[in-house]
Amino acid sequence: MRLTWLAFAVGFAAWLMPLSSPASGAAPVAVPREAAERWVRWLLPLPHEVRLNRKITAPRGRIQVTLRPGARAVERQAAEEISSMVGATEGEPLFTILVGIQDMAWRQGALPEARRQLLENLPNRDQAYAILPAGDSALLLTAMDGKGVYYAARTLCQLLETSARQQNVDIPLADITDWPDLEERGLWNFPDAANWVPWMASLKLNYGKMANTQLKPVERGRKNGVVIETSLYELARRKAMQYMPYLIHLNFLDASGLFRAYPELAGRGDAALAGRYFAHKRGSQHRAPFAAHPQFQKIVEEWLEDMAAQGVDEVSCWLSERPAEDQRPETTAAGQFVLEGRALVNAWREVQKRYPQFRIRLFLSTVTTERDYRVVAEAPPEVRIERACATALERITHLPRDLFRYPLLDHYAAEGRWVASYDVPIGANARVDTPEYKLPQTSVHRVRDYLVQLSQRRYRGAYGMLAWSKKARETYGFSTAALAEYGWNLNGRSTREFAIAWAMREGMENPEAFGQWSEIMGPIEFDVYDSEFPIAYSWGKFIQLIRERRRPYLGEGVFRYYASPRAFSEKIAACDRAMEIAGRFQNPYFADETRIVRSYVRLAQSLYELAEQVSLDPLETLSSQESLRKSLGSLEAAGQENAAAIRLWRDHLGPADWDRPANIDSSVQRVLDAIQGTQTTVSEIKDFLEGRYFY
Repeated sequence: MRLTWLAFAVGFAAWLMPLSSPASGAAPVAVPREAAERWVRWLLPLPHEVRLNRKITAPRGRIQVTLRPGARAVERQAAEEISSMVGATEGEPLFTILVGIQDMAWRQGALPEARRQLLENLPNRDQAYAILPAGDSALLLTAMDGKGVYYAARTLCQLLETSARQQNVDIPLADITDWPDLEERGLWNFPDAANWVPWMASLKLNYGKMANTQLKPVERGRKNGVVIETSLYELARRKAMQYMPYLIHLNFLDASGLFRAYPELAGRGDAALAGRYFAHKRGSQHRAPFAAHPQFQKIVEEWLEDMAAQGVDEVSCWLSERPAEDQRPETTAAGQFVLEGRALVNAWREVQKRYPQFRIRLFLSTVTTERDYRVVAEAPPEVRIERACATALERITHLPRDLFRYPLLDHYAAEGRWVASYDVPIGANARVDTPEYKLPQTSVHRVRDYLVQLSQRRYRGAYGMLAWSKKARETYGFSTAALAEYGWNLNGRSTREFAIAWAMREGMENPEAFGQWSEIMGPIEFDVYDSEFPIAYSWGKFIQLIRERRRPYLGEGVFRYYASPRAFSEKIAACDRAMEIAGRFQNPYFADETRIVRSYVRLAQSLYELAEQVSLDPLETLSSQESLRKSLGSLEAAGQENAAAIRLWRDHLGPADWDRPANIDSSVQRVLDAIQGTQTTVSEIKDFLEGRYFY
């Protein structure tokens, strides 16, 4: 951990002198360097510039929070959250915390000019903030915008948490200047929004998709509307967070009754069917709309206007999710996605006439880049661009880690256009468009790698996806915190220091040991989950490899991060070292996770050795037959180990009705999918080889 020191030459003006002498019983004391480092470890995300070498201890109830006159809602929220930490003021205050944006009329809270200029020139200045002492008996929390004030409050509240249950509160006379490296950071799928939105905001995550955006049933001839969570939307805004309503993928509009009410708006022909993802086993084939029809644009306009009328300032508008195209001549002449983009932009322009501050974003189609060039070129520059499920399209094989590039959007981003990605890998799946496996991932290394690449590509937003309706914090709380950490400060903590800070905040009994475990397992989980996982199992790629008797190639596909046959045993040995550490934790979660990851490495090793043997050996001798039987036995044992490890992990999360699939929720079904993927791979390979090559 490294403390950075921010020097500034301008002293405080004479008007601050009344605050410079501490009241009796609240004199500042020095904070030793080691104690300061421990205190700063409590901060998540880590501020860019922090100096913490003095503190004051004051009784709860003797600390006053002073808000600038005319403060806005987000500033008032910041002050309320600080007040909840220090208690209501009773009697004469011994210490004052000044809160508010920089307003020249607010003389008491004015910044030194050097600091003001610094804040004005920082990246994402509306979220940047400063915390600094105002003499010895006051602390100033300020920014150029209310969002920055709220983030200053979150930093102070985290520092105050260390003495939150004590009668006397330790208040740091901190000197902090801070800002986020990425403009927007957050999630596009998460459960229990009433609890998750405040938790995410507490970590300075500032974006979340409003999953409960509901289109009202469409009835012919009647005006259309949208049901949104207005109270939670306003709470999020007060917490400097964009809890964004969305217009669902346009090929999903049949669920609203659109095509029943207006059959002329349904895409013509089977080519208009977008189909389903592999994970979506039943249900609609998701017909794309006839987007060039004037009535379609009118209905979209009504949806957008209804959200604007409810106080929404921006909506994410999602083009059809997968390749599909209405077969009318008007559509085939221009392209489905081009016409959808035009309809959305034209509808937005009409709404803007009545709500000038209202904006939209275009969420491009997933898993295809079809006519993106025209969609983006036609959209006005103020329309933001979002992209999801693109890692398979963007991946470029590269050592030591793969690159992710999409030249068209990267070019626009480099020119300054606002572009965001939804593909931050906070979950185990290497491809966001195949969320059928629910498994643990605790790899800050993988999350940080992708965020660094997005920053290098000059993207402005970075979001991850959660497919959990239950147990989401237990499974991906670490990865979500990693997104918060490195979306804010890419070059701050090491991955080990982040893991220690997270473990401290989670109350783990040995944060240093958890940091060790994370440094061993993080890179291995990166290797396992970033190499055609889970599609190598769910799409039968291993089975096809054996059937075709193709020689496996180390360094590609599911063997992407195994440079030599020795790499398998090296990773297994590393997992064994990690297991020694995880076995000492009271919470079995990380030992369970280690077993799962180890079992996938062992599976990969068994499959590699079997494929190598089948591709090279004509299997004409007794010895080769016996060797093949042993290899199959190893594969079966690896498969059993994998299934047992996954079941144990899921059982420790809580009750799971394994035996009645019709009654279980997706958090169990998709765990069963993972087990089934392994079992199918093993059994079909075994049946294929035994039926053809054993004599």
